[in-house]
Order: sequence, then structure tokens, then C-alpha cells
Amino acid sequence: MNRIHLMPGGSSLEPVPFIPVQPAWVFWAILAMFILLAWIQVFHFRRFDLLLKANFSGRCLHQFLREGNPFRERISIALALIYLFTLALLLFFAIRIADPGIISVIPEFRFFLILVFAIAGFWACKILFMEFLNTVFRTDRINREYQVNILLMTSLLGIVLLVLLVVSVYLRSEWMIGAGVCLVSAASVYRFVKGFIIGISLTRFSYFYLFIYLCTLEILPVLVMVKVIRHYF
Repeated sequence: MNRIHLMPGGSSLEPVPFIPVQPAWVFWAILAMFILLAWIQVFHFRRFDLLLKANFSGRCLHQFLREGNPFRERISIALALIYLFTLALLLFFAIRIADPGIISVIPEFRFFLILVFAIAGFWACKILFMEFLNTVFRTDRINREYQVNILLMTSLLGIVLLVLLVVSVYLRSEWMIGAGVCLVSAASVYRFVKGFIIGISLTRFSYFYLFIYLCTLEILPVLVMVKVIRHYF
């Protein structure tokens, strides 16, 4: 699409390429997430509603776990994809605002895909490490409850980030990106505290080892990821 620009000389008109506010792939990525959300609403509305309520109600949480295995359901996969892509988009825009030089070196869509695979790899390694620690410390109950807590929080967080991204992208609101980053950070702190609360319910489990266990799961992987990003970018 071209727009006409009047040259300073006076009478000559020259078409100038139109540069969109956001790349086209951003629209398609957001649309894909809304399609996934619509699919969840149509085919799994009751389960989705129960999942959201389980974040705030112990009774709903027990009912949610009693009615099925949340780690083997299609709705969990769809919500995980929404969380993955929304978080990657949030980081993409946050990095573009904080350090535009990185985006100028790497094509934008390629950089977005790098973030998607980095986040997916981060969570895959984290889950494997959780299973390793579960084997070492023999914490089956705390490990399962902690994983359920992560599933519920990331599912809710993905929906909230999707709304924030729509507002920030199409209203060009940078402070909404900052709000999203603060929300993700607050969710990490809340997840740490919630994990500690789950752990202290196990009277046989030392508080010191519980603290080391959660620091290893929550803080160490983030430090490693930041180190890797700073090394390569």
C-alpha cells in the first residue's frame, strides 16, 4: 500500500511505502491466540470456568482435580500455547522498547520465534528438573501440588496478558507493556510464596530444604536464562 507524499520542490508527487504501526505477523499471532481461546470457550467452557475459579477457591480446585488429570487434557495444551505466545510477545515488545538495537540486528519475526523456543525450552528444562528433585527429595505431594499451581497461574496469566497486549499494541501504550512485565514478575513471586505455603503443610519437610528447593526451581533458572541472553545478545 502506498501513500502520496508531496516533495519539497513543489509540484512532483512520489509514492512512499506505507509502514504499518506493527508488523503483520503480530496481528496473526494475536488472532491465533483468540481462535484458541474461542475453541476453549465453545468446547470446554465448563472445564475452563472451573480452572479459572480454582485459582481463587480451594473447593473449586479439589473439584477440578477430581474430575480429571489436568496435565493430559487438550484445554491445558491450548492454554499453555496461549501463555507461551503471549509471554513471548510481551518480552518482544519489552525488549524492543528497552533496547531497540537487538531488534535491528535480528529480523523481528525470527527474534519472536527465538523467544518462543527459549521460553518453551526453559519450562521443559524446569519441569524435568522438578522431576529430578522430586526423585532426590521424594516430594511427590508437594511436586504435584506445585505443578498444578503453575498450571493454574500460567493459564490465568496468559489470558490477562492477551488482553494487555491487545491494548498495548493497537493503542500504542508502552506503559501497558511495563504493566505486563510487572504482572509476570509479581506472578513469579506469588508462585514462590504459594509453593512455600504448600511445602510447609508437609511437617516432615525441613523449611531450609524447602527454601533451597524453591530457590532452585524459581530463581536459578531465571538467572541462567538472563546469563544466556546477555551472552548471545
